[in-house]
Amino acid sequence: MHLSLLDILRCPYCGGRLELVTSMFHQRDGDEIHDAILGCHCCIFPVIAGIPVMHLEGAATPARAHVEAGRPDLARRAMFDIEDDARAGRLDAIASSTDATYQEAIEALGLNLEGGYFFYRFSDPSYVVAHQLVRAVAGTVLRGGGRALDICGGSGHLTRSLMDLSSPPPVLADLYFSKIWLARRFIAPGCEAVCCDGNAPLPFARGAFRYVMCADAFMFIWTKRQAVLEMLRVVDEGDDHAGHVSPGAVVISHAHNQHVWSPSHGQPLPPDGYRDLFETLEPRLFAEEGLFADVVAGGALDLARRDAPAALDRDPALVCIATRATAVFRPHVLDPSPGLPGDLRLNPLYHAEPTGDRLRLLLRFPSEDYEQEFGACRQYLPDEVVVDTAAMAALGQRPLPPAMVDLVRTRVLLDLPKRYY
Repeated sequence: MHLSLLDILRCPYCGGRLELVTSMFHQRDGDEIHDAILGCHCCIFPVIAGIPVMHLEGAATPARAHVEAGRPDLARRAMFDIEDDARAGRLDAIASSTDATYQEAIEALGLNLEGGYFFYRFSDPSYVVAHQLVRAVAGTVLRGGGRALDICGGSGHLTRSLMDLSSPPPVLADLYFSKIWLARRFIAPGCEAVCCDGNAPLPFARGAFRYVMCADAFMFIWTKRQAVLEMLRVVDEGDDHAGHVSPGAVVISHAHNQHVWSPSHGQPLPPDGYRDLFETLEPRLFAEEGLFADVVAGGALDLARRDAPAALDRDPALVCIATRATAVFRPHVLDPSPGLPGDLRLNPLYHAEPTGDRLRLLLRFPSEDYEQEFGACRQYLPDEVVVDTAAMAALGQRPLPPAMVDLVRTRVLLDLPKRYY
């Protein structure tokens, strides 16, 4: 946690500013706070492994006591919700290793129910749409500077998409400490992360951001009206230092539709229900299938479209964009940038079978449930590809052979964070 984060951090309960309590145990390196206690008018909150924990739920209180006692290692273990000494030891080893991978960390954390979702996230249909939305909308409203906030951002896959657009670095907010620890460690190193509850007021100052998003999670927030009003509150619409107003934007993507069943339904609203949440700024709603078709076809993401009510009613997922920046609502050329460059590697959905000097790459879903929910990826992922073994071994070289460029286009090859698997 950079010391400057205190400029925008606020208590979710009293709204007061936070400050480092230097009379209590703390570890910092220059302007980076690693483990410490923050105080406001009403509460004290721990900073653990550089992540401020801005809620009082579950393990937050015992974790804070561990920090006060000078045992940040036990505080981290408490926030990971690990009681087994063997598992805790394995995670300690991963935390101190420079060679451990994201996949190993997921397995050690025991995120079995969501591990598949996380690990295969970079090519699932909702991600490929949300990534292009980030590049289009955030790329527009952050062009003159400004910070981004990724709410309920999990382990940071879309935060990574924001890394080269947000200045200062984007903030990732999520209730689950283990997920945002993974983000800072593996997926979006350099981002700021705040552990907070999406059902409570956001722990940030008014106007702290110019772009705020919530992807694949909004239907699981119960206090939706409060959440939207909070997202609007923290979006900056200040001066861009050139005498012009610089509108911000709020984006909610892959929000499930109450009218259409989906495998992980949550507590969704109908299209008009999502629209009614925005009291001060009318959103534009999109049927996600149209945006997905744009991405699959290549070319441009058409945000100039106006989907008819019937199209919204029948789509399993919706996208809401609320902004006064009219430049957002136009076609945007698809952006191949990952946000934070990594390594070009084989999509983990593929199994490689050697056949002489060639490799058969076979699409294999990790489970029937995964295929049921994300099977639309077959629209761009081929069932089988044959490639030269030597070409696969030379992925780090540039320029890529034409055949390998095509595998990048179809997402058989992905730009993955370093040490992903």
